[in-house]
Amino acid sequence: MPHLHILSGAGASHRRLVSAELERLASLGYEDVRRQEGGDWVAILSENRGRGLWGDRSVVVVEDADRMGPMPGRLSPLLEGERANTHILLVCKSGGPALVPKEFAGLCAFAASAEPSPWSGARDGIIAAAAKRHGVSASRDAISLLKEMFDDTGELASEAEKASAVCALAGRGEISALDVREFCMSDGSRNLLKLLDGICEGRVSEAVSALGDASLHSELAPLLSALHNRFRLAMYFALFPKEKSEFASALGAKNYASKQAETAARRYGGEKLRSFVTGLMRAVSDDRSGGGASWRDLSVLVIDLLSGLKS
Repeated sequence: MPHLHILSGAGASHRRLVSAELERLASLGYEDVRRQEGGDWVAILSENRGRGLWGDRSVVVVEDADRMGPMPGRLSPLLEGERANTHILLVCKSGGPALVPKEFAGLCAFAASAEPSPWSGARDGIIAAAAKRHGVSASRDAISLLKEMFDDTGELASEAEKASAVCALAGRGEISALDVREFCMSDGSRNLLKLLDGICEGRVSEAVSALGDASLHSELAPLLSALHNRFRLAMYFALFPKEKSEFASALGAKNYASKQAETAARRYGGEKLRSFVTGLMRAVSDDRSGGGASWRDLSVLVIDLLSGLKS
């Protein structure tokens, strides 16, 4: 009988979680690893009941296990504890524990990759630590831009190290926003920033062009997240202008993001921004639930917002 490991999360930190679990199991003798499509609980569990042709100890990795839905309780007799010869890793984007009824959760192992919120102080510390190792510091705009462009903490640390090393080698004592743009951003990241800043500043042709490029070369989910982070702040600034500093502090927004959000608040106003942000939230929810958020949906939201530009 197989033993279930349910791993939930997203991004590079999630991939590291899966890799670490495979390494741990390999150290215990589970060296035969194969991958299997999800979709049917009966097939996943019944096909991996015995030792079969894969050796005494094996691991099966099932990607996108969320799509399988909750495990039927009648299949619980097919589960075994951690001494099982076969371990099944169910890789989920979210809601891992919900895959198995609570009464059978004790038969499974659970792990999740956690990411600090986009503007949390913990992410500031990652950048500051990287800069300190190279004897430099980071400007507030550089910190803000790094945090906005790199959600995953592993990527954030790596890019902060890169910018710090470049500045140290060049004999400069502080990382600037220009350094981040020049040395940390791939073509996709630069295009994302063109989209964010183009919308904020009302540069319609640039924003539409950047959105078109993104639809060809980028994934939708990270783009939705970046847009939500930026324009949620702009919405609060527009709706509650006397409390801008409180919202910036609560969300941990630094100079760069705050300045761009203020520009967007002036150009679009609270009602247009509220409609845009709630539309983004629906799109994120549809994407996470498998409801089918699309590039067309995002294009409609962006065009609607741009049509509300104030002269």
